[in-house]
Amino acid sequence: MKKRRNLKSLLRYIYLKLLRFKDPPEKIALSFSIGVFIGIFPTFGVGGILVILISYIFKLNYLAGLLGTFIMNYFTSPFFWALSYFVGDFILTGKFEWRGFERGSFKVFAISYLLGNFIVSTTFSVISYLVVKKIVTTYRKKRGGHKPSSS
Repeated sequence: MKKRRNLKSLLRYIYLKLLRFKDPPEKIALSFSIGVFIGIFPTFGVGGILVILISYIFKLNYLAGLLGTFIMNYFTSPFFWALSYFVGDFILTGKFEWRGFERGSFKVFAISYLLGNFIVSTTFSVISYLVVKKIVTTYRKKRGGHKPSSS
């Protein structure tokens, strides 16, 4: 029950924070979606640094990007790991089944996982762009075009 409340609080925090940025909706959504991609893709602990670096280079909102990385957390990680493996394995073999290391090679497993993860990361990144842009645009229209402060 407590974990569920924590997840709900985290999602509410991200939602409210995204609505309060001053940037245009497209910039907020792009920043967030890059964070989603990096959050799902295995970056081995340097995801936050990558988001900040990419945001700096392309003049994006690094806070929105960092918020996007929270898509990968202890609730969602098993889902994304499994989905990544199954998508990659399906692309390589045409079957949906767990084979793990039965084929005798960590290399084959890793290729399946990384291929699937790239597709999953890209898909969720595009979806998050569309959703965040819609949410921010709708919120601003309801508020009469008022741009909230970036607190």
